[in-house]
Amino acid sequence: MEKLAVIRTPLATSVIASLLTSLIVSLGACAAKPTQEPVAPEIPRPPGLPQFEQGVKALENEQYGEAARIFDRLLVAKPAAEHDLITSFNSGAAYEGLGNCSKAADRYREVTRGSAGKFGRVESLAFFRLSLMYECLGQDVKAVTALLDARKRGRDLPFTTRQAEIPARLAAGYARIGNRKKALEYFAQANAGLKKIVSAESGRQQADIFAQSVFLMGQLNPGQRRAEGDPVAFLQSLSMQQPYLLQAVESGHPIWSGRAAADLELAYDNIWKYKFSEPEKQSAFYTQALQVTRELKQIKMPNENAAAGAIFAKVDATESRLNIETAKVGETNKLTPEAQKREGLRRDGRLVTPAKPAAQKKRR
Repeated sequence: MEKLAVIRTPLATSVIASLLTSLIVSLGACAAKPTQEPVAPEIPRPPGLPQFEQGVKALENEQYGEAARIFDRLLVAKPAAEHDLITSFNSGAAYEGLGNCSKAADRYREVTRGSAGKFGRVESLAFFRLSLMYECLGQDVKAVTALLDARKRGRDLPFTTRQAEIPARLAAGYARIGNRKKALEYFAQANAGLKKIVSAESGRQQADIFAQSVFLMGQLNPGQRRAEGDPVAFLQSLSMQQPYLLQAVESGHPIWSGRAAADLELAYDNIWKYKFSEPEKQSAFYTQALQVTRELKQIKMPNENAAAGAIFAKVDATESRLNIETAKVGETNKLTPEAQKREGLRRDGRLVTPAKPAAQKKRR
């Protein structure tokens, strides 16, 4: 898919930096017992179905293959009742856990079509998860559309998903399709939503909800983790996601900080997995990657913790290598002999004896 435009990072960076500065919240030490990240948001469970409960337990234990087998056995050809839709949803969650974004998307689409406005909660959650699967598949326009559909049904979504996660994913989605104006608009909305979420809590609970929220707002999708899809879109999306991941790292939370650090490290490792046959495109990719590293360094906090320090050491190493690789690409991309002649300071030709100036008449 041809990208409409690359976000011009100097402007984007300044706006992002100012938004993040206004977002800084003083958080106390977070010693609360962290909650485990769910594969998908919790939804109602149909009562009296032992096999269904076995599938849920497999999901909770991250036994995704077993969960997929159980829920697939419970599927019906045309899901219409709520418990049928929940079964399809959980099957999608299982395939999402397996990294099978295509199959998971099929299941979530079954839910949205089968519900058709009748079961708001499961339908809205399905649209949100479907958007993440479209992200994974590199179908960015569909991802944005699914997010907007989920947003329309926002009253049935968790508060954090509605206020922060959806705007953050919309910012990344619009960035990938080259709409800088919309990307920054939703980035601002995500930060405003995050303020509401954090201000509603206090103490340890505030620290927990902040760290979890910023991680979920910036986490990599399965396609990004595998370095799949359009490389330019990868960098455009990372530009919007990495500020949230950095905040999660800086929070020092015992769960979300580590997960965010792992995502950031993987993202910067994956830069080297994108290869181009044309040196000009490789050079342009490395140049844009350099811009992304500098964006992150621009929002670096002065008193960083050890985890953030390790991230910036990684970013510095990546920046140094990018500079070297960009220079190498420039050296190998030599001009043709014809181009060298055009660009050279000395031109081929013949010497010409200059004409003598005309004799001037003497004045009387």
